[in-house]
Amino acid sequence: MKKKQWCLLLSLVSVFCLTTCGIEEYYYLPQEVRITTEFNTDAVVFLPPISADTFYYASGYAIFYRIYLSGEAGGSSTSMSLINSSLVSDYNAFYPLTDPSNVTSIPSLNTFSDRRYFDLEFPISRLGGVLVIRFPTEAYGYPTISLDGSIPHRIARSRTLIAPEPKNDLFFRNTAELNNNANATSAINSDVAPGANIGHAYVSMYIVAVGQNPTNFSRMYGKPTFISVFKLPNAY
Repeated sequence: MKKKQWCLLLSLVSVFCLTTCGIEEYYYLPQEVRITTEFNTDAVVFLPPISADTFYYASGYAIFYRIYLSGEAGGSSTSMSLINSSLVSDYNAFYPLTDPSNVTSIPSLNTFSDRRYFDLEFPISRLGGVLVIRFPTEAYGYPTISLDGSIPHRIARSRTLIAPEPKNDLFFRNTAELNNNANATSAINSDVAPGANIGHAYVSMYIVAVGQNPTNFSRMYGKPTFISVFKLPNAY
């Protein structure tokens, strides 16, 4: 076949691929959350609405958490190494994902579950709003979450836990059953990391935009934003 004929054939193949196959669309979700925190007790999260035109595959926001047992009484986001070594490890693993300047690091479907982070039982729609999280300092208090001034809800652990302890108190409180290394296993409290010295408990939280990939219909995440580390109030 002559050179001219080869060029014509290649051109026709290129046109066919462009017109029939198209260019694969890249799906992503925004990371535009603003957060203010106070000590290890309070956080205000400003969630912008997610555009239905640009991000038609977005459903809203989700909060992921993990609880860490500790012997430290006054830990916070600035003293993670004093709280629990697993907390430091998890934070460092997530850091490239949270960094807005690192555009190549995106969560996969298993990013959070691989480090035993679970969805908080508080779905947030794509409309966003102002989210307020409060962890009381007094004993036997209940941490709460509210959106746009709504009545505060008691924050509950994930319903996907198989056999969590204590069975009758799945709120974020430092109970005797929760603060037990023997229960911090994948079969019981899989959302809890054991500690070398225990007596106190903390929870680390991240918020992320979520949606459904239009191509394979799997759940997809935007880049997460670190909220804070909160201390669970004592309940024993």
